[in-house]
This record gives sequence, structure tokens and C-alpha cells, in this order.
Amino acid sequence: MTIETNAFKDFAHVGPGTLAGRYLQRFWHPIHVSDDLQLGRPVRVHVLGEFFTLWRGEGGSVQLVQDRCPHRQTVLSLGWVVRDNIRCFYHGWEFNGAGQCVAQPAEKASFAAKVRIRSYPVRDYLGLVFAYLGEGEPPEFRRFPELEDAEGGVAVHSHPVPCNYFQRLENDLDELHVHFVHNVTTDAIGLDELPEIRVTETEYGIRREGIRSGSGMNITRVAHFMMPNISMVDLPPSPGHRYWTITASWRVPIDDESMMTYAIRLRGGDKAQDGGKPHGARAIEPSPLQVTEDVLAGRLRIQDLDPDYPGLFQVQDNVALAGQGRITDRSKDWLGQSDRGVILLRRIFERELAALAEGKPLKDWKRPPTRLDLAISQVRELADTAG
Repeated sequence: MTIETNAFKDFAHVGPGTLAGRYLQRFWHPIHVSDDLQLGRPVRVHVLGEFFTLWRGEGGSVQLVQDRCPHRQTVLSLGWVVRDNIRCFYHGWEFNGAGQCVAQPAEKASFAAKVRIRSYPVRDYLGLVFAYLGEGEPPEFRRFPELEDAEGGVAVHSHPVPCNYFQRLENDLDELHVHFVHNVTTDAIGLDELPEIRVTETEYGIRREGIRSGSGMNITRVAHFMMPNISMVDLPPSPGHRYWTITASWRVPIDDESMMTYAIRLRGGDKAQDGGKPHGARAIEPSPLQVTEDVLAGRLRIQDLDPDYPGLFQVQDNVALAGQGRITDRSKDWLGQSDRGVILLRRIFERELAALAEGKPLKDWKRPPTRLDLAISQVRELADTAG
């Protein structure tokens, strides 16, 4: 079978059967915030263009299965949690976390053993629920020693982004944009030198550096992009967190035109009184998504937003990304030397999608078990002047 070369450049479309979707299914992805998954209250989650049913059983375990009951196709998340199982709202068929039907009130006892639905491996880690949605055995689950056992604990949150996930990935490889998109904040703290961009492919993805002089707040910032959709970076102070911090963010497609960011960041301040248990972030009012829509519709100018608005960073990025359209046409881009990270990211994705399509070996992405280097050790010393 001949595959068009342009198909290897279609990173945007991720639904069932697409090349990029098949590639992304080979990795673990966060699909929900743990604290938001209440005991006995199943939820419907939308990931990679498909729906799934997620629930936390009475014993506390998390389970994930296909979206619909195989009996008459009713959405399973409309039903009830019974002990650690899910029971369909329509006719009471009951399934365990492995997808096996264990009860059918109106059928012969032997029928249930013949019925099984798709189930998926899940992990509850640092305040997020992760799932493996691919075929076969899942890859090794990545851990983040940079965020584990943090004295101040970690904060977790999720927020929607109204555009294709790959536009958000490219933004993660773009150090320069912070001086324009986020200039209200960076100018205020004295991070005002345009960096020299350096990027390197690594065993886990891409190491990005924004080289600066080191004078004052103009430090060299380091970021680590882990294939296929994880960014770990030093974040400067902002209205949402007034200290330098480490944040790991996953850019997870909902469908072709929208995505969710799931983020874990170090909390600042003194040692946590709760043993470092992950905390969910407080809801931001007004909603960053609504503010984004108001800006894109011309009802509001982003330059008029309050510099202390906690959702400012989200809105600024959302506007820059969704301002390209829900899915951008990359063939029209004129890339320069400051886009080295974007260029490398596209080359890696094109290479890996081509290998997948042609049945060739894919790169086995591995992050080292030790902590990755970041500039956070430098900026902690500057925290007092930054906050």
C-alpha cells in the first residue's frame, strides 16, 4: 500500500484510525484530575476523538472502559457504580474494571460470561489519572523525581485550550514568545533579553535552551520536551503564582480542534502541612476560556486585561494559539532561526509517523531516572526579588 508523503506531516488529526492518533495511543496520557473523580460518580471523558467511561469504585480504585454498553449502546457513564463495578442505566448490565460483564438481571446466568468490553490500564499519580489507550502492553510509566517528595507539595490543574494540540506543542518549543505574548509579566520582573535559541534531540525528546547573559533576571532558561506531548519548564512569576517554579504539562487532544492541558507544578512557600498531598488549583473567575473567546470575538482587547488577573498566562497563550485558527495550515509558515524548536519538533513527528506508517522501528523514548537539569536552582535565589 502506498501512503502519501503528506500524510506524515498531518500531525493535527488524531481520531480513530489516523496516523497521528495511532502514534499518540502508544503513550500514557492524563485524562482527569484525581480529586475531581468522586467515589461512585462515573464520568465521561473525551480523549483523542473518542469517549470513555471513567469511575472510582467504592474501594477507591480507578477504572476505565469503553464508552457504551454493548447491549443497546447506552452511554455507561449515565449509570451507577456498584462496589467497584459500573452498572448500565438502561437494563442494569454490570461490568468490572477488566471489562467483564458480571451481571445481567433479565438474562440467563451463563450469558454474562460471554460478554466483555474494552478496558484500559490506569494509574493515579501526583494528583492526575493517567490512562494507556493503545493496543498491547503499555510502555513504562514515566515518573517525575523533580516533582515527587517536594517540600511544598504540588498543585494540579487542567484547563481547555480552544485549538489543535500540536499548536500548543509548538508553543512549548518557542522560548521567544514569552517576551511578546507575556511581556506584561516578563517586563515587570526584568526578564527582558531576547534569548539565543538552542535545541537538541535527546533520548526523551528535545532539550530547549534560551541563552541569556545571566544578568539580573535574564537567566538561561531550560525546558525539556518529552515525546510526544509533555513540557517540563521553569516558569517565571505570574499573577497565578508569584514565584519561580517547575511545571510539567501534558497537552492532550480532546479532538482535532480542542485539547486539555493537565499540569503539575511545585507549590511555593513553606513545607506543606498536609504531607505534600497534591492540591487542585482554585477555579479562576472569570473563566480563561470565556475571556479567550471574548478577545477572539473582538469584544475585549487582551492588552486591557488586569495584569493581576490569575488566568492571564492561559488567556495570552490561548489567544496566540487559537488566533491561528482551530487547526493552522503549516504550509504557509515562514520559519526563522528563532523557530529551531518548532522545526525540530516537526521533523521528529514526521520521521516517527513515517516509520509507523511503513512498519519500521520507532524511537524508544526514555527519560532518565534522575532529575533533569533546570534553571530552578538559580532562580530560587532570586525569588525574593521576583515576588
